[in-house]
Amino acid sequence: MFKKNAFLASGLGAAILLAACSAAAPPEEEASPGFGSQSQTLPPPGYGTLRQDDFTVALQAGDTQVKVTPLDESVIRLAAPDTYQRLHGLVASRRERILDAARRAGLRGEPSVFLVSFFTRAQQATYEPTNVQLLSKSILYRPAGILPLTPEWGRQQVKQEETQSALYVFDGAVDLDVTFEVEYQGSRSLAWAGIIRKLQAERARVMSRTEGVGRSKA
Repeated sequence: MFKKNAFLASGLGAAILLAACSAAAPPEEEASPGFGSQSQTLPPPGYGTLRQDDFTVALQAGDTQVKVTPLDESVIRLAAPDTYQRLHGLVASRRERILDAARRAGLRGEPSVFLVSFFTRAQQATYEPTNVQLLSKSILYRPAGILPLTPEWGRQQVKQEETQSALYVFDGAVDLDVTFEVEYQGSRSLAWAGIIRKLQAERARVMSRTEGVGRSKA
C-alpha cells in the first residue's frame, strides 16, 4: 500500500509540475501569419512587455481623440503576451478580408494594417474615417480600405466615453522603422519618433531573453 501511494503521489507531483511548466511557457506563434513579417527574423511571441499604448500614436482634433496602432508583427511581438494574442487575433481572423481590400485598391505586396480608434470625453463628437492619413518619407498615404470592428462605426459618431474602432489597410510602403506622421483634420502627431526608440530598446531585450530559445521566421 505504501509503495502504491508513493507511486500515485509521485505521478501526481509530476503532473502538477508539467502543468505548471506548461502554464509558465510563453504562447506559441499563431498558425495564421501576421502582416509585415516576411522579410525579417522575428523573436517568438510571448517575451515582450510593452502595453498597447506604448506603441500607439494618439492625437486630439477638437473633441475627438484618435489613436493609431500599427499591427505589424515586428511591432506587436514586442507586446506583453495577452496584448500580442489580442492584436494578432484581430488581424489573423480577418486576413482574407484585409487582402481583398488591398487587392481591390490595387496595392501590390502585403499591406500595412493599423488599428484606428475614435474616442471622446465630450457628450458627443463626430469623426471622418477617411481623413486619417499617414505621411511617410514625404509621401501622403490615405487608407486603401477600412474594416469596421464596432457595430455602430457607420454612424460616424462617438458618445461620451465611447470608442469606435476599425482596421485600416494602408500601402505596405509605409516604413515603421523610420519616423512617420499621423494626420487627422488638420492635427498632426510626430510621436512615432519617440516610439521607435522604445521599440528598439524592447527588441534588444527580447532578443537577449530569447537567445538560446530560438528565433522564428514568420
